[in-house]
Amino acid sequence: MTLFDSHAHCDDARYNAEYEGGTDKLIKDCLESGVANIINIGTCIENSRASIELAHKYEGVYASCGIHPCEALGRNDVDGIICELEKLLYDEKAVAIGEIGLDYHWQDVPRDIQLLYFEKQMELAKKLNIPVIIHDREAHGDCLEMIKKFPEVKGVFHSFSGSPEMARELVKLGWYISFSGTVTFKNARVPKEACVVVPSDRLLIETDSPYLAPTPHRGTINMPAYVRLTCEEIAHLREVEPEEIAKITMENAKRLFKIK
Repeated sequence: MTLFDSHAHCDDARYNAEYEGGTDKLIKDCLESGVANIINIGTCIENSRASIELAHKYEGVYASCGIHPCEALGRNDVDGIICELEKLLYDEKAVAIGEIGLDYHWQDVPRDIQLLYFEKQMELAKKLNIPVIIHDREAHGDCLEMIKKFPEVKGVFHSFSGSPEMARELVKLGWYISFSGTVTFKNARVPKEACVVVPSDRLLIETDSPYLAPTPHRGTINMPAYVRLTCEEIAHLREVEPEEIAKITMENAKRLFKIK
């Protein structure tokens, strides 16, 4: 079966430090292991530019470009940064704005600055008619409030950590839901319940590598090839064959990100 890892950070410094052969060898190995497509995620202007450069090296790899909430800078910088971001998004390999959103777990960036960058990037997504990839950590209410302000903008909540009820609400609003290796964790009751209620045509899978390695690799460096384990666990929870989950999540990712 062929798989689509809809969210990975393949250019993370950990791969050059810990994976023999570094990022290039990692991607080649993953593409040869049955992962046909990867969205490599941008988190700041520099990283987004590098993500595009990496995507151009591999047919099956695409880039997203965005300002992660933990990378948001001062209020006076936002317009210039959004302008730079827009330039990157005209590249043919850039398929989404992301990851963007809110992170209330870490307190390094004030919430008002996070909200400002979130809103500016949602405005840009509306302007460019491009999907977004949402990072939502301990900020469910404010993330929902923001996306409701932009009904024209659609996308995916990545590594979903919300309740089944929140998943249902997002689906009604036209959004996709993506599950990472956390769904394989023994004590992960909420994502296990949520992945069952998401309709087949709104389901995505991801690794968020090098983070959140699935069981039995939990606590080690993650990689796109491990998306198979997430696929298999979701298939088990939904009582279908893994090949079915692989097929529908491939179709859904290509539809959302407008990949032929």
